[in-house]
Amino acid sequence: MSLQHRNVINLILLERFGKVIADVGDIIFQNPSSLYNIVKSADIRISKVKEALSVLIKYNLVTFKLNVDSSAAIYMLNLKNVLLMLRFPKFINLIKTKFDETYEVLVEEILLKGCVTASELIIKVAKRLQEQKTVNILLQELKDNFNSLVTAKYVTRLSTQVTKAEELYLLPNLDLKQILTVLNGENETLSDAGIYWTINSDRFHQDLRDQLIVNSVSNKFDDNMGELIRLLLQQMYVRTDPWVSSSNPIPILEVKDIVKKRNTHPQLATFFEQYVNILEQDATGIIRKVGEASGGSFQVEIKHIFTQLTWEAVEEIVNEKFDSKASRIFRLVKLRHYIEPEQIQNLVMIPAKEVKRILYMLLEENFLVVNELKRSATSLGPSKSFTLFHIRLSQVVRTMLELCYKTLYNIMTRRCHEKYLNKRLIDKKHRVDTITHGMRVQGISGDSVLDIEEMITPPENEILERIGKMMKKLSLTELEIDETLFLLEMYLKYE
Repeated sequence: MSLQHRNVINLILLERFGKVIADVGDIIFQNPSSLYNIVKSADIRISKVKEALSVLIKYNLVTFKLNVDSSAAIYMLNLKNVLLMLRFPKFINLIKTKFDETYEVLVEEILLKGCVTASELIIKVAKRLQEQKTVNILLQELKDNFNSLVTAKYVTRLSTQVTKAEELYLLPNLDLKQILTVLNGENETLSDAGIYWTINSDRFHQDLRDQLIVNSVSNKFDDNMGELIRLLLQQMYVRTDPWVSSSNPIPILEVKDIVKKRNTHPQLATFFEQYVNILEQDATGIIRKVGEASGGSFQVEIKHIFTQLTWEAVEEIVNEKFDSKASRIFRLVKLRHYIEPEQIQNLVMIPAKEVKRILYMLLEENFLVVNELKRSATSLGPSKSFTLFHIRLSQVVRTMLELCYKTLYNIMTRRCHEKYLNKRLIDKKHRVDTITHGMRVQGISGDSVLDIEEMITPPENEILERIGKMMKKLSLTELEIDETLFLLEMYLKYE
């Protein structure tokens, strides 16, 4: 893995768990190691290393296996799951959009804990929401909502605790009387003790993937077309594995009936055949018709969709990173697949010297590759070979991944720097907020609370407001970069 990748991983662990765990994670990142080697390399007490490893294992960020002679465990960092922590806000927002607040809080608590038993989760969430509803109604609602998350496969048992795939989503046996007893402060052995649950990131990614497809189609056409592709994706799951590159045939009349019954998009129902024809004839090849009887059936070309979306992202990045001239040359090479430098100079209407500069700049940055082919023995002319420029999309995608990691590292470093510079003021604001919140809970109000709030002076408030805006901007940028990362990951998954 690259230096940029390593830096991002280290910063994620540092921000969320602290320096000791970040140092342990960095050692395992460089080379899977035994406990003895980690202690030796990190120069940290063995008790601290054990504690760090237990935390990383709990959050599924580290796995382990016995070495060759079975004398010690070798620990390995799960890079994918560390990076996945950047996507947790999107997971929470997705659940909030699809369900309601209680579902959102359940998922949030699982993400915070890493893994947790169902009873412990319900107790924790009930304490957060207890003021809103009576306890008995709340506990039953939380139990039903948790079961719904399991049934929909957003939550799964720890894979290390099951022997068969079907056990991953086996609903837990929860005793609400026991949970109520513990909630009231009494000791009780819970019925599901030792059975741990965690987030199924694959299920969340499936929804994020569908959302990305629907949004891209809606932006290109309109909301009616977005609804059409959303229904096609829903019907795809009835007869196709979610992660195949091309769906099984979907009868278009089924989709038409659904549109008429729901009646949420009248224009789509009225001009259904026209929308299907436009989507079918679109150059991006989102769907492909198979069969002719009764309107025919269509396949959703998931792999092709992400290839096209990735090309669009690459072209946009080339334009932003370099300039419009580089973007024009890049698109020409894409169009021709293989092309000689002289042909590029003739077609792009840019001075030859400038074309050469841009070509070798793109070559140096790994956006282009060169193929040199020997001429036949019978060909005339002094040159024994000729040069062709070409684009290897998979190579470009990996280059873009490195750019994303580098940008993420810069953003996270800037955020840490701002927090460090203003640590005293941020801590002061936190203390004041904690005190005023406690006073309001106790029923204290008026001048007493105002006096505490005035401990933060107007100039300090201005600085805090500026810091807040900057942090919000950096967080939004981080989420946007993660969207690009997700698109690139989907391309590589279907490649």
